[in-house]
This record gives sequence, structure tokens and C-alpha cells, in this order.
Amino acid sequence: MKATTILIAIAGAAFASSIGQQVEPQHIFSNPDSINEDDFHFPTIRESTAQARKILHLSTVGTLVTVFPSTSHKHDDASTTENRPSDVEGSPIGLMEYYADCDPHSGNPILLALDIATPYKNYNQGSNISLSVRWWPTQKNIYSTSTFSKLTNWLWRSQDEDEIPTPHTPAALPRFSLHGRLEPVSEDRLKDGKIQACFLRSHPDSIFWQPGNDIHESHYAQLIVDHIYWFGGFGDRARIGWLPLDVWQNLTMKEIFEAKLPGEEKWRHGSVDWKLGL
Repeated sequence: MKATTILIAIAGAAFASSIGQQVEPQHIFSNPDSINEDDFHFPTIRESTAQARKILHLSTVGTLVTVFPSTSHKHDDASTTENRPSDVEGSPIGLMEYYADCDPHSGNPILLALDIATPYKNYNQGSNISLSVRWWPTQKNIYSTSTFSKLTNWLWRSQDEDEIPTPHTPAALPRFSLHGRLEPVSEDRLKDGKIQACFLRSHPDSIFWQPGNDIHESHYAQLIVDHIYWFGGFGDRARIGWLPLDVWQNLTMKEIFEAKLPGEEKWRHGSVDWKLGL
């Protein structure tokens, strides 16, 4: 026990020393003004955007954020059913939501909207809407002793090594927020069944609340992206800030496919989906 305590103390001291020697404080949450030629490659705006588009394709769950309206919903007894406190008016709420990148050339994700769900009720009452997505290459929440050893070894690494060991800490991993508006997916686009099939591949359990189900009214909607806020990780090695919409919309599938994500293994996510454009 004593040895473990000492090891933790040493690791903490080494980590503090490492930060002091390698990372300028102003770069933790901002992009450096200049990059020395000897430094590792700092992602360009286009590369960061390609990373975000790839995460959008690989991750199928995000957080849908809306704001409670200043007046009660007008849907029958909705306010009674929700038992919503009066003082949450104007307060934001973020809830987990399924999505799928079923229109990858546009960069506008597809949602299966349940009319009874809070985000969609808020949106229909005039709220803005955004979708936050994060990249997490491993689902481990408990780190083994071997992992701790790798971390302490990294803390004592040479100054020339820049790789953070896997599993990565969530704080060092990229995430982004898409801001825009919802548009219903037209019946014409749904006729061939490709969008439904794409969504069901990502979320097989959503078969129970597809449009026409006996439980809740639902419909397919698309988040039309107007703005993208990107947080690529620590500011000394990743870009942080707003990404240009024209770059988001005009990336090639090759650029998105070849974007490298932290901790990502070799492509194993069904590359046929990229070829089919779904």
C-alpha cells in the first residue's frame, strides 16, 4: 500500500513537471500562434474537419441540446404529464440521442424524431438545437495495473516522444458540436428504404419506434448543419475552435476515410458503407 502511494505521488510530480516543461499554459485551450519546424505536425483546419466528419460517421450516439421554452407546450396535457418546474424556462437540456450518418456526402446527420421527446417538443416551440458528439476509441472505464504502468512509463518518457498512451483520457480526445436546424426527410427520399436501412444498421433496436409504430408518433429528420465547433483535444497538439462550413460540406470521402483519429485501430467499421455512400 505504501509503495503504491509513493508511486502515485511520483507519477503526479512527474506529470506536473512534464506539463511545465512541454506545454505552454495558453495552448491548453487555444491554438498556438506559431508552430516550430521541429514540433510534431499540428492539424490543419481541413484535417481537423475531416477528423470531425469521420467521428460523425463512426459514432452513432450524441447529445441533443435544446432549451425549454418560455411558455408551456401546447400539446394537450403535456405540461401536466411532464410535471415541469416553472423555473426551468430558458434552461438548456442535453439528452442522449441516436443518429446515423446516412447522408455522408452532405455531413448532415439523420435523426429518428419521436414527437413526444423533449428535444423535439422544445425545438417545435422555437428552441435552437445542437448535437454534441465525442470520440472514444475504447469503452474501458477501469484501467488495469498494466495500463497504469504504461501511463507512468509515459510520464518518464524522453522529451522527443509525443504519443499519449492508449487508452486515452477523455479530456485528450476530440469532440464537437453541430449547430443548425431540423428538416423532415421527405417521403421521396424514404421511398427506396436506404435511409431506414442505414439507420437500422446503426441502431437495430430502433425497429420498435420506426414511423408507423403503435407506441409513439415518429418521423425521420435531418440536422442541417450551419455551424461546427471543434475541440480536438489539448491545445498544444490539436485544433480548438469553429470550423468552416464550406470545408465541412466539401470534403471528399477519401479525405474523411483517411483521417487519423487518436487510438483508432485499422479500419474495421465496414468500409462498404463508404462505397455505398450510406
